[in-house]
Amino acid sequence: MAINSLIPTSHFTCVTLKRYTKNPTWRSLDFGIMPDCLDTSVSCFVVKIWGGKEDAYQLLIEWKVCLDGLKYLGQQIHARNQNEIIFGLNDGYYGAPFEHKGYSSSQKNMLLQVDQNCVRNSYDVFSLLRLHRAQCAIKQTQVTVQKIGKEIEEKLRLTSTSNELKKESECLQLKILVLRNELERQKKALGREVALLHKQQIALQDKGSTFSAEHLKLQLQKESLNELRKDCTAKRELFLKTNAQLTIRCRQLLSELSYIYPIDLNEHKDYFVCGVKLPNSEDFQAKDDGSIAVALGYTAHLVSMISFFLQVPLRYPVIHKGSRSTIKDNINDKLTEKEREFPLYPKGGEKLQFDYGVYLLNKNIAQLRYQHGLGTPDLRQTLPNLKNFMEHGLLVRWYVPSFLMLRTVM
Repeated sequence: MAINSLIPTSHFTCVTLKRYTKNPTWRSLDFGIMPDCLDTSVSCFVVKIWGGKEDAYQLLIEWKVCLDGLKYLGQQIHARNQNEIIFGLNDGYYGAPFEHKGYSSSQKNMLLQVDQNCVRNSYDVFSLLRLHRAQCAIKQTQVTVQKIGKEIEEKLRLTSTSNELKKESECLQLKILVLRNELERQKKALGREVALLHKQQIALQDKGSTFSAEHLKLQLQKESLNELRKDCTAKRELFLKTNAQLTIRCRQLLSELSYIYPIDLNEHKDYFVCGVKLPNSEDFQAKDDGSIAVALGYTAHLVSMISFFLQVPLRYPVIHKGSRSTIKDNINDKLTEKEREFPLYPKGGEKLQFDYGVYLLNKNIAQLRYQHGLGTPDLRQTLPNLKNFMEHGLLVRWYVPSFLMLRTVM
């Protein structure tokens, strides 16, 4: 399809249609791709349509179109005649009322009927010339405007490049300023760190001197400690030796106690201490008060000597007075100071106190047995518990002199 402008005369091809189409439709005219010399203000132009195959084309339609003579067809395209060209403008579709084959001469000569109120005189030739010159001036102005616009765009592009360089320069200057400030800050911080380092070095030197002095003192103390260890080792050896001697001596003394206060058993299962019979606490009789007092005196002294040699304080202290020995109860808080001493010998009306004193003596024997891991099932067996303790707890072998054996038999 080609359009020829009438005023001024020019020729250009606007669009090419694809092949094998029955109802061809051309795209809208793009005035942006039209040549600058084309006057777009004209109202008349020539439309030419070619058709053919391969390279053999021929002119099919040549139509001089006047826009003022087109007929408005509506907002939509309805069924029309064949080989009819329809123009799509902004307000709708327009077409030719005649100018096609098949129309009768009467239709061609048909007058256009319009409202008389809309009829007005057309422009004269001079007015049209002035209008045409004005349109040409406008077109020339548009061309000049486009040219100046391109020059402005080029200058703006160059200015934009310059602005970018200035922007980068200002950014770099700002970075340099920030880096200089950071450098000054780091220098000040470095100065503080160096001063702190000098201070810490001085403190470290002082601590090193103190450490050297303390180390020397430690060496002296180590030497003194070694001397003390040697003295301690010597004293420990002396202590162990003395303790062994003390143990041996204690065993000797305990063995000698078996000679001083021998405990024997006759064939009647009666126990004797130094040849004096001492029955169990529940078997005391009034007729034996004298011998019981003597036997309890021996037993009380034997128990007190054992606790002395073993260095085990008795819970109930024994006051040795021979056959008039006593024992004290310092634990019971219900007793007064005068009531704490109990006899280990029978007295006329004080049997209850005597029995309690014997009970306390048996408790002392049970205490000694407990210290050496021996239990006491029956507290009343005074001499059997004491003899068993010395044999199994102290590993003492009893020796009974012959005169005591004879006396016991008698």
